[in-house]
Amino acid sequence: MSMKNGFTKIEVLIFILLIVMVVAMDIVVIWYLSLKNKDIQVLSEIDQIKSGLEVYLLKNNFYPATSSIVNLNDPYGTEKLCGEGFKKLADNCVQNILNPIPNQYLSEGNSYRYKRSDDGQNYQLEFNLITNFKNLSLTKGKNCATNIQIISQPCF
Repeated sequence: MSMKNGFTKIEVLIFILLIVMVVAMDIVVIWYLSLKNKDIQVLSEIDQIKSGLEVYLLKNNFYPATSSIVNLNDPYGTEKLCGEGFKKLADNCVQNILNPIPNQYLSEGNSYRYKRSDDGQNYQLEFNLITNFKNLSLTKGKNCATNIQIISQPCF
């Protein structure tokens, strides 16, 4: 009886199928981690903005005034936070607090929206997440940061 050494066609096909499945799973994991990384950057920027707003509060005893909901990093007037309030990048500041207001993914449509309460002692800062953060109780979509907490619901 003679035996041939080598692989059968079925064995080769199974091996190729396994390789394709591993590569596909890797692509999905890398894509998910990329989205998670963007959300981590957004949360980091929210912390920076909140810190800037706290510095403003310490200097002025109230948060920056707005007449309505303001889009931060808006070229029409909210590109930086100064000791006097929100201003355009070209405007002079007596004291810079956030220059510019951070938003790494602005070109991809990311936006932050701010509104101060009527008494000036509270604010709402709306932001968008692409993924869920179960450990922070945040879900994908619009979330709201205030001077007290971050909650998983739209501000406005």
